Amino acid sequence: MADQDATEVVPLDPLREFGAKVYEACGVPAEDAAFTVEIQLTADLRGVDTHGFQRLGWYAGHLQAGRYNPTPSLEVLKETPVSHVVDGDGGIGQLIVARTMERTIAKARETGLALGTLRNSNDWGMGAFYPMMAAAEGLISFCTTTSVPNIAPFGSRTRMSGNNPMAFAAPRASGPPVVLDMALTPVALGKVMRARAEGREIPEEWGFLDIEGLPTTDPETALSGIIPALGAVAAYKGSGLSMFMNLLAGALPGGYHSKDVNIGKRGQFLLVIDPEIFGDAGEFAEKVDSMVEQIKSADPLPDVDEVFAPGEIEQRAYEDRIAAGHVIYPTSTLQDLRELSSQMGIPLDL
Repeated sequence: MADQDATEVVPLDPLREFGAKVYEACGVPAEDAAFTVEIQLTADLRGVDTHGFQRLGWYAGHLQAGRYNPTPSLEVLKETPVSHVVDGDGGIGQLIVARTMERTIAKARETGLALGTLRNSNDWGMGAFYPMMAAAEGLISFCTTTSVPNIAPFGSRTRMSGNNPMAFAAPRASGPPVVLDMALTPVALGKVMRARAEGREIPEEWGFLDIEGLPTTDPETALSGIIPALGAVAAYKGSGLSMFMNLLAGALPGGYHSKDVNIGKRGQFLLVIDPEIFGDAGEFAEKVDSMVEQIKSADPLPDVDEVFAPGEIEQRAYEDRIAAGHVIYPTSTLQDLRELSSQMGIPLDL
């Protein structure tokens, strides 16, 4: 059994080089490969390492098997001054969502508000990346995605809807943006997958059930059983949110939703708002600062050292790791990368 606490410090530059070479070996153009690697490393730098290079081997496998398109065309199917519907053409999710977000941001700059949707897309990795793109330019953003069916409608045992995450970001006058990136389960499923890979149990308080509706701490049973939406107490809320994320990111773009979502059949919804259409953008950013200051001034509970604003913990991890020039991986992730290196004949020089 792997030590769940075992981690290793890994320098960034060799990872960048390795990741780019892996994607290029799978037919991805060099510029797109480098961009995709940066998106994944951003997840690792923010401490969201279940959505970073842990998935490099998965994506490479999909590319090699022809399930992902290394050179998607990104055809605009329908467009208005404030919206566009894009066919993702089965490309790498991070790449095609980020490219679509670039277009959506440009529209919002012109019109004050813009909506971008994608169909025939794939896993988008760390959802926070896309609204953060907008927040970096002083814009507000909300994004969501469909995902493969693994959540049962409230009161049932039939896996029908995805753990459709949602991500928000808003700019501040001083300091990094406020960011909320949340899935609809008590924890990201990537954490359960990691526990399975490391041969360890998951906490019962995560709320996963077997197919009979009984609590389980076995990750394999959890992933094939009834996956809770926002935990047992709020399961009906999570189930309802999952449905509406399917409506926005699946049905609205004319793509797939609910139990029909699969590889190459995901969808995304990207909303970008320029605060200037409501008033002074600088004043809005100052109000966001004020909100953060109020949260930070809240009296903590006896067992809490500090109260954090949404995204603050991840931002601190990012700043620390960027300054150090490294990321920190569980040993299991590094083992997977070394296996990928061996399989593809691409050196991983750490």
